[in-house]
Amino acid sequence: MIQYKEKVKERFDELSDSYSNNAVSYIRNKRLKSINKYIKKEDKILEIGCGSGNILKFVNSKNIYGLDISPKMIEFCKKTIPNGDFTTGDAENLPYEDNFFDKVIISEVLYYLPNIEKALKEAHRVLKKDGLLLITSLNKRYNFVKSVVNTLKIGVHDNVSMSYLSLKNLKNLLEKDFKIKEISSIPLKIIPSDYSLIFFISAEK
Repeated sequence: MIQYKEKVKERFDELSDSYSNNAVSYIRNKRLKSINKYIKKEDKILEIGCGSGNILKFVNSKNIYGLDISPKMIEFCKKTIPNGDFTTGDAENLPYEDNFFDKVIISEVLYYLPNIEKALKEAHRVLKKDGLLLITSLNKRYNFVKSVVNTLKIGVHDNVSMSYLSLKNLKNLLEKDFKIKEISSIPLKIIPSDYSLIFFISAEK
């Protein structure tokens, strides 16, 4: 597990200079739209796996915190988003107090985490009562996309991610501690979530 996390850290350190340019803006904007409709200006926001800040720099709140396993990603965020509070850290051991955040964002990160259940419990711990966990994740049905992305070098071709998640399995994990408020599809909402490329979930503590 430690070796895998080190591999992820090293790969995203390598990507840090070009990561923002690699983001597929159309998909990013669809993810952001789903996330932003739940965020208020006064909210205290944490993004777990914030990368270079492609989501955080556009959220409606200015009270933002970001955590990433890659020190170079965090350095990039500190330079480009001066109003944020950024920390290098582990999603499975968050360096924050209990009941600290109004919203926690985990966007395209779960399939890099060896222990997803532990990460979700940590998100639950740091959320305030009635706080929301906002998740986007690529669907397991589209695991073949990884090969296409890496071959054609589209977007973030990281070659270290694990298998994408099924909606059913993620729901089962979330329902142990959260109340699911919304499940929807990205980028096309007319597609059933179980078959969408990316699914969005809002879950309440």
